[in-house]
Amino acid sequence: MEMKDIRSVAGLRDPGVLYNLGNALGFAAGLAVALWAGWRDEGALAWGRGVEHMVGSPAAVALTAATLVFFWGGVVYTKAWRNGAPPEPGLNRRGDILSGIGAIILGIGLVMTGNPWLAVSAGVLHAAGKFGSTLGGSAVWRLRSKSIGIGDVCKDLVLVSRVPAILVGTNALLTELASGKSADGLVLSLSFTACSLIWAVADWMLLSPSGWMKVAAGRVLPKGSGV
Repeated sequence: MEMKDIRSVAGLRDPGVLYNLGNALGFAAGLAVALWAGWRDEGALAWGRGVEHMVGSPAAVALTAATLVFFWGGVVYTKAWRNGAPPEPGLNRRGDILSGIGAIILGIGLVMTGNPWLAVSAGVLHAAGKFGSTLGGSAVWRLRSKSIGIGDVCKDLVLVSRVPAILVGTNALLTELASGKSADGLVLSLSFTACSLIWAVADWMLLSPSGWMKVAAGRVLPKGSGV
């Protein structure tokens, strides 16, 4: 069975579903850890910890708002892809815009939580890629005898923006596994890494077939792999 057929059977030919799968996993894991801390710690109310996790500080408000915008964008992507590839262009662009807005809000929240490097990658680079893929359209850069689509490059940039998050999450996960000190930290690092990988798969689905990443993959991977 080819990769495209596997995705079809699994219902994962829609990047919006994957985006929101990652969104739901990340939000649920963070909220579950907060609620568990409330039940575990003497005198702490679980409900209060949950509310604090979502809106207890400016950073928490920013991260919660970003999650809501990302959920909205995922729904729009799903509408754009309801008839499969290629997606409906207008709705797909709207999904890109919402994702870019969500990335900006996320970047602000990450700066507030003391994660400037993730803010640059998950926020600035991701937003630049999403807005660039929307605004770039069919415009091209002329480099000597080659033409490079601006929209194609920006779509590739979105996927590149996931690399730092995956590396950070993997490092945190390995550290937690090695120390074995914090179940909360293990759950959060595992969910963060899993979410980043899920989102990266959705980013891959949105890449242009003429972008350098898919062209390069097509040269390396065997035919029928569904790239």
